[in-house]
Amino acid sequence: MATVPSILCINHPSFFFLKQPSSQRTTTLLCSKPSLLSASPLSFCSVQQTRFSRCTLVAASIKENLGHFRKTFSDFTSLNYWVVTDYYRLVGAVNAFESQIGKLSDEQLTAKTAEFKRRLSQGEILADIQAEAFAVVREAARRKLGMRHFDVQIIGGAVLHDGSIAEMKTGEGKTLVSTLAAYLNALTGEGVHVVTVNDYLARRDAEWMGRVHRFLGLSVGLIQKGMTAEERRSNYSCDITYTNNTELGFDYLRDNLASNRGQLVMRWPKPFHFAIVDEVDSVLIDEGRNPLLISGEASQDAARYPVAAKVAELLVRGIHYNVELKDNSVELTEEGIELAEMALETNDLWDENDPWARFVLNALKAKEFFRRNVQYIVRNGKVLIINELTGRVEEKRRWTEGIHQAVEAKEGLKIQADSVVVAQITYQSLFKLYPKLSGMTGTAKTEEKEFLKMFQIPVIEVPTNLANIRLDLPIQAFAVGHSIFVTAQGKWEYVRQEVEYMFRQGRPVLVGTTSVENSELLSDLLKLQNIPHNVLNARPKYAAREAEIVAQAGRKYAITISTNMAGRGTDIILGGNPKMLAKEIIEDSLLSFLTREALDVEIVDREISQKVMSKIKVGSSSLALLAKTALMAKYVGKSEGKSWTYQEAKSMISKSVEMSQSMDLKELEKLIDEQSEMYPLGPTIALTYLSVLKDCEVHCFNEGSEVKRLGGLHVIGTSLHESRRIDNQLRGRAGRQGDPGSTRFMVRYGPAKVSDAQASVNSFSREFANSNWLDKHMKQENQLEKLGGGALGNFHTIQLCDSLQDEMFQKFNFDTEWVVKLITKVTDDEVTPMEGDAIVKQLLALQINAEKYYFGIRKSLVEFDEVLEVQRKHVYDLRQLILTGDNESCSQHIFQYMQAVVDEIVFGNVDPLKHPRHWSLGKLLKEFITIAGKLLGGSFAGITEEALLTSLAQIHQLSSTDDNLNFPDLPKPPNSFRGIRRKSSSLRRWLAICSDDLTKNGKYRATVNLLRKYLGDFLIASYLDVVQESGYDDVYVKEIEKAVLVKTLDCFWRDHLVNMNRLSSAVNVRSFGHRNPLEEYKIDGCRFFISMLSAIRRVTVGSLLQYWSSPMESQELFEL
Repeated sequence: MATVPSILCINHPSFFFLKQPSSQRTTTLLCSKPSLLSASPLSFCSVQQTRFSRCTLVAASIKENLGHFRKTFSDFTSLNYWVVTDYYRLVGAVNAFESQIGKLSDEQLTAKTAEFKRRLSQGEILADIQAEAFAVVREAARRKLGMRHFDVQIIGGAVLHDGSIAEMKTGEGKTLVSTLAAYLNALTGEGVHVVTVNDYLARRDAEWMGRVHRFLGLSVGLIQKGMTAEERRSNYSCDITYTNNTELGFDYLRDNLASNRGQLVMRWPKPFHFAIVDEVDSVLIDEGRNPLLISGEASQDAARYPVAAKVAELLVRGIHYNVELKDNSVELTEEGIELAEMALETNDLWDENDPWARFVLNALKAKEFFRRNVQYIVRNGKVLIINELTGRVEEKRRWTEGIHQAVEAKEGLKIQADSVVVAQITYQSLFKLYPKLSGMTGTAKTEEKEFLKMFQIPVIEVPTNLANIRLDLPIQAFAVGHSIFVTAQGKWEYVRQEVEYMFRQGRPVLVGTTSVENSELLSDLLKLQNIPHNVLNARPKYAAREAEIVAQAGRKYAITISTNMAGRGTDIILGGNPKMLAKEIIEDSLLSFLTREALDVEIVDREISQKVMSKIKVGSSSLALLAKTALMAKYVGKSEGKSWTYQEAKSMISKSVEMSQSMDLKELEKLIDEQSEMYPLGPTIALTYLSVLKDCEVHCFNEGSEVKRLGGLHVIGTSLHESRRIDNQLRGRAGRQGDPGSTRFMVRYGPAKVSDAQASVNSFSREFANSNWLDKHMKQENQLEKLGGGALGNFHTIQLCDSLQDEMFQKFNFDTEWVVKLITKVTDDEVTPMEGDAIVKQLLALQINAEKYYFGIRKSLVEFDEVLEVQRKHVYDLRQLILTGDNESCSQHIFQYMQAVVDEIVFGNVDPLKHPRHWSLGKLLKEFITIAGKLLGGSFAGITEEALLTSLAQIHQLSSTDDNLNFPDLPKPPNSFRGIRRKSSSLRRWLAICSDDLTKNGKYRATVNLLRKYLGDFLIASYLDVVQESGYDDVYVKEIEKAVLVKTLDCFWRDHLVNMNRLSSAVNVRSFGHRNPLEEYKIDGCRFFISMLSAIRRVTVGSLLQYWSSPMESQELFEL
């Protein structure tokens, strides 16, 4: 029998007491300075023990009831309570429509969409039709999905429609709730985006919830990785589009890098209308620190990275460099600088001609902060980033500023080229582009202030449909003594024992770990005890079975070890997910007949795990259908010569399953009869699936009832995260929809100083030899050999990174010495865990400090990005106006650029307060002729400084000029302003010159404005003449003009992004001079932007004039 850890058994009265063997006890602290009570002597009679037990039970009951009263009173006095109460008026209106809508036929129900659109076009607003529209969606979901929106889900839909965040607990049906607000807002025809966190969820929701929208006559689009531009354009044009946040952001950036209108995929000029963001806290907060970047290759010397990695190996932390865990920064000491310069044979690491500092610092960061199987994995010779929030591998993502190359050098891999930012945007800035934004998640209330401050979006806590009866057990804290090994033994042995104890009961267990290596360490420990389990982490062999693992995580005896399970997006149903299980049965029965290709994924864990799970009893009718379908699959494969790959076969089964969900039984049978001569494999699979599904539903219901009696899902967290919200997400996996469940977190207080941990490494051999726990498993050599080193092979790696566990204590300088001292007073056993209010308060304070710190980082990022956001909007709006505008608007842009260039030349050389003789007329003429080049012809080239001065003096004395605003004794501009359009354009330019504030007030202000108009007319008229003389048609001319405008804009914007990124790093140093870095960033950023716009105008005008002067010699313009 397994040793029973400190577990609470919730189906027994002794649930309220700790159950532990004498060798392992849990110290419970009730205050910061507890008075520890010794155990009762054995001579105490059973009556005294019973009295003590009853007193404890009464005290616990009083405390629980008092806490419940306080919570109820707090809810009653909160603003959220009254907001939700007000929403119940809408619920009443929706319920009033239900009976009326329920009587409509399918055709009449579908026709409601056209009716709503007509009413909106006649002047009604969405609020006028909201209740009836919600009732229509509820009825459509009942008919197509077999799911009816609960009243609280109606409230959730109303919260989303009002542009707020709906906090709904795990399992409350957020996906179904989104259909209400999506349908209502799609009626305007401006498009709705439902944004999820990954491709899988977007595809699932589009297929699942899309059936409701399609039934009601709306088009549903889906954006997935790998789609072509045409497919994306078609899907974005739909009424409702499902996508993930990454694809949405990159599509927006790519559209703003498009070279012509045909490459745009979004709904321009208004691509954003209304968005519903699923897991909104994950998208806007957790991923808010990482901006989206599109990069191009930069010409950097990749050979420096491996050399810097070798130098980093020579440097010792604490001697040659110091680290700051909070912001992942490294600082070289004097000794480190000297050693690095000596190793690199350079006199200065920061020498501009031979820069090594950046490479060495990046190599040290790669060494200290980027750990294999934690932040990244190595696959096929490439470093792939692991998303620390979701545990998923992000294949297309790369670290910037040389970090990715430094990690590749550390691993001895081929160094890929450095990158330069071409386009970038933060998720905060991206979603601010929506006029109306809403979101839904299970955990947002703790971040409500941030949502209000950053996005002006309130968080509304939607009540659960059934009361939450999940039990959150006290946190167990393990203090690190002088031995790293004993610490790893204590915490992970306790986790193993708790898992084993629950497994013996039959309860499903979910263990959340923070890294790949931790999940595999625990897996090795469980294998030593022959406990079957599933692992879900970033490794391909596990990630390929993600849906299957999650579907079975709620079954009896199911043990699941996962890295950050909170973001998986799939509910864990007690007893198992019948739809997923039915699909597994179909695949197991048919795949061998459909394909000869084997899946290249290890399934040993699956086979071991299924040995202890109850087998699903498939009925005789289902068995007959399975046999019939298998024979048909075999015949189709042989007779028709069809050969599917493994993935194609699975895809075909998936499509058949989707068919079963979109068609009822009679329709499928009719389709099979109609195609009987053609061997209808797809419809037959769909019919078989429906039959198997019924058997699975019965099995899962019965098994789920048994799991509920046992206590439901038990969740174990092996480390606290830097945010309470992430921990709450993990807790929320248990106790969904009123189910029983329990949770337990186990954390460790690490050494207060890194040197303490390093010193304890020296005693590793002694601890290793004296460990009874290790001696026990050393006897199982055969098992260890099968594991390829197993627990022992991993333990040396895990203890070094785990010695600083939890890293949160290190990052935020949390003092844990008092815990270690307290434990030594209580017991000599260093693996004794602690429980109690004092521990919880300390950990809560630590998490709040961490949340405040990371909020500060996100706030700073948003504030800095707001500067770039204004500039980005100006550039992107201008770019889209050029691409989507007509030919006339393109011409107007060029004329405005030419006039602006002339204005800059004039303002740089004249002063309205002084007489023209004091102006720099010679320089003005030289700059103007340099810009215009050959276009001006010989007439203008003959103008001298004296002639211009004389003409300016004369025009100042005249009360009026001729109709064309020409100067006396100076050549007239070419007569190119013929026609109403060009004449009106010239007149508008003159009115703009007269009304703007660019020219200073002075005696010669009118003369300056006349000079601006004259030179502008001369330049524009000369340009129009040379274009006309070229003989090209208007279509070709406008293509050239748009191409030059866009390419010049892109070139300078790319350089501007590089400069702004460098500036954001540089301004931090100015804080030492008591200057605000943000204000410095705003001032310099504004100056950079103005300079960029000026350069864009000059280069654009110069390029166009050069091109039309010699078109055949200017094709290099298209190679910018």
